[in-house]
Amino acid sequence: MNRTTLQVACLLFAALAMGMHLAHALELHPKLQWGPELYFAVQSTLYKWFGIIGPLLEIAALVLIAVLAYASRANRVMFPCAAFSAGMLVVGLGVWAAVVMPANIGLSTWAITRSTPDDWMALRAQWQFGQAGILGLHLLGFCALATAVVRGAAPAR
Repeated sequence: MNRTTLQVACLLFAALAMGMHLAHALELHPKLQWGPELYFAVQSTLYKWFGIIGPLLEIAALVLIAVLAYASRANRVMFPCAAFSAGMLVVGLGVWAAVVMPANIGLSTWAITRSTPDDWMALRAQWQFGQAGILGLHLLGFCALATAVVRGAAPAR
C-alpha cells in the first residue's frame, strides 16, 4: 500500500470510529432526561450494530495509524503526530474497558432480571459520559492524524 493510500485509509477509519462516539455524545443530553423504561429499550435495541461494527472500525483505525507511524518514523513531523494519534485511540480503548464496559455489564443484567437496577442512573451516567470522554480522545487523535498527513507530507524547511 502506498503512503497516500495509507493516509487516506487512516483518515477514513479514524473518522468512522470517531463518528460512532460523536453519535453517543450527541445523544447524551436527551438520554439523561429519559426514564428507565425508554433508556433500557433504546440501550438494548439500538446499539447492537454499534457493538459489531464499532470494534472493527476502532481496531482498523488503530492498526492503520500504527502502520503509518512506523512507516514514517524518519519523518520528524509525521511520526510524532501519528504516534500520538494511535496513542489516543489506545487510551480511548482503555477508557472504554474501564468505564463503558462495566456500565454495559451492569446494564446487561437489566435484560436478564427484567427489573430496573437500583443504580441504573449511575450506570447511565457512566456509559454516557464515558462515551463523551472517548469522543474527546478520538478528536485529539484525529487532529494529530490530520496534522501528520497535512504537515508531514510538506517538504521540510
